[in-house]
Amino acid sequence: MTMAPVRLFHFLTTHADQILLEWDAFAATVTHEGKQLDKKALRDHAAEILGVIAADLAQPQTPEQQEAKSKGLGAHDPGRTAAETHADYRMRAGFAIDAMITEYRALRASVLKLWTEAGGGTSAGDMRDLTRFNEAIDQSIAESVGRYTRQTSKATDLFIGILGHDIRNPLGTILMSAEVLIRTGQLTAKAAAPILNSARRINSIIEQVVDFTRAEADGVMPITRTPGNLADQLDKVVQETQIRHPTRTLQVRSVGSFEGSWDEGRIGQLLSNLLGNAFLYGEREGTVRVDMSSTPRHVSFSVHNEGPPIAPDDLQRIFEPMARGSPNESGGERREPAGLGLGLYICREIVLSHEGTLEVESAAGKGTTFRVTLPRLPKPAAG
Repeated sequence: MTMAPVRLFHFLTTHADQILLEWDAFAATVTHEGKQLDKKALRDHAAEILGVIAADLAQPQTPEQQEAKSKGLGAHDPGRTAAETHADYRMRAGFAIDAMITEYRALRASVLKLWTEAGGGTSAGDMRDLTRFNEAIDQSIAESVGRYTRQTSKATDLFIGILGHDIRNPLGTILMSAEVLIRTGQLTAKAAAPILNSARRINSIIEQVVDFTRAEADGVMPITRTPGNLADQLDKVVQETQIRHPTRTLQVRSVGSFEGSWDEGRIGQLLSNLLGNAFLYGEREGTVRVDMSSTPRHVSFSVHNEGPPIAPDDLQRIFEPMARGSPNESGGERREPAGLGLGLYICREIVLSHEGTLEVESAAGKGTTFRVTLPRLPKPAAG
């Protein structure tokens, strides 16, 4: 006897419990870093998602509606959809976004397995149902991922706000109070030095974490360009650095013209990070040298330090977040214990935001040179 065709929308409605049992078993095997959920929690909104899909399949669909759904742009009622609510729940439970997507794969696999076993998928109408079902699942994935991404972005903004305001402000109070105590003679500069150095170090870490978080969330380091002279901008940083390192030798050589458009604060941060890195890893009795040059379209500057070379395997890795150089023969790296390994990563992101390049050369007997090349003006906007 030939089994009667089973329309998919009808199957979803009449076999929901069986589908969800299959999905429970599959979804429970998903590996994630969040808390383990019981069966009731694992199927929290799956029944509602199935109901939405079944109702959608039961309705006629225009070619325009089909195209919109294939792009994850299908229409839905106002308010959060079942898929968006599912994303909220999974985010609170600690599911990573890839684990959540795997759940949808499990749901799709469960439906198709059971429907095929029940005789579905054999007629032309079944093939149309199958296409629409896959489009509906993709629409749900798009809604869940979109919601998850938006909520993650909100959490990132909150995190940056806490670092940028709630922590930075009291830290500024500590710095100002220490400076006042020194000026009024209530505390000697020597006694205050650990307080000031520690507070400045914490502030530097906060700035690095904020910059890292923004770059990771936005995909690019935010900059604001203004016309200026790069040599003048860098000279300020060199003078400030020399004051902070009075016992070190710092030389500057400049040839060319340096007018252009850059984010002065970010460029200052870039040079400050490179100089700090040079003082940290270079020979303490050696010279740190800044060389500037220019062409009609570009300006360049380099920071050179004398000292042990960077290991060849580290030359590209050092620009990645949380990366540090390998120990060297002189007794290991001299990075300060609280370092996060974000300095060179932030340097790279600042350079990329300015559409420039950052290169490094390092060899025994020649020292290490970081070279930055920047266009004087940004590329014209497309279109």
